[in-house]
Amino acid sequence: MKRIFQSIFVIVVCAICFAYYACHPTHLPSQDSTYQQFLRYVHYVYLKIKHDPFCNLHIPKSNIPIDVVIPVIEKDAQTLGLTIDSVRGNILQPITNIYLIAPESALLRQIAHEKSCMFVLEDTVLPVFLNKTNRRGWIKQQYLKLNADTVGTCEHFLVIDADTILIRPQVFVISGKEILNILHDYWFKRKQMVKIALGFDKFHNVDFTSHHMMLCKTKLRALKQHLQNVHGLPWQDALDGLNTPEGSFSEYELYGNFVAQRFEPEIELVLGSNMLFPRNGVTNIGYAREYLSCKYKSMTMHSFLTIEGMTG
Repeated sequence: MKRIFQSIFVIVVCAICFAYYACHPTHLPSQDSTYQQFLRYVHYVYLKIKHDPFCNLHIPKSNIPIDVVIPVIEKDAQTLGLTIDSVRGNILQPITNIYLIAPESALLRQIAHEKSCMFVLEDTVLPVFLNKTNRRGWIKQQYLKLNADTVGTCEHFLVIDADTILIRPQVFVISGKEILNILHDYWFKRKQMVKIALGFDKFHNVDFTSHHMMLCKTKLRALKQHLQNVHGLPWQDALDGLNTPEGSFSEYELYGNFVAQRFEPEIELVLGSNMLFPRNGVTNIGYAREYLSCKYKSMTMHSFLTIEGMTG
């Protein structure tokens, strides 16, 4: 009987040590593998059973003020109002201002006015590049987010995509902790891009691309200084010089990996629980939100997602 208890004890200790290893940064391999996927699964299971004190009914409010930054183009005008309302309705801490960063648009200016948001022309936020190339599309929005520390007055600001809706009460900064949501999705090429950009040897084996992220201006500026020190160029030109394919670039991965290691005591990783929802189902969003909020924290309605495409 004694040997049985000793064996069980050894197994439990080994399991705890393995879980600890799986939940901490490890060397990035040359390619993703079944072993890496298993480590990721262990980390996700840990986060799933771990108590999340930052999102749910009856969680304590935070008194730390934040700004909200939403890069947007007219294509996402259909969901923008829902995003703004969800931010005001579900973030349990003071919101100083909501900034819509956009190209000139009468429609988006009207939404900003109706929703009491600040409209900011994107060209005033986009960093200046040495080669003067005009950035477009998705990559442009990522540079806007990385330079959003030039907007607003709060030390902390939430960047959220204009097609993402928060559906449960939550806080993002409280008691000396900043919350980083992670998702089950995983793009190995994005990790490779971040490895080249940051020059780190180890990485969290999870995905930080959660469609929204709380950023701290001090930490974001530390990231930019780090990029400049590693590459000998201004941060935007350092990233631009990587010649990364658009689908492999992720501002959320870049910031998340940096702060999760350099500022580990101040960061809390939690499961993001995001649900993709067809945009042409927006008329039923009220019913869907109520149903999905039992399990998910946010929902994202990409322009290319349709009911027919998701069910067909």
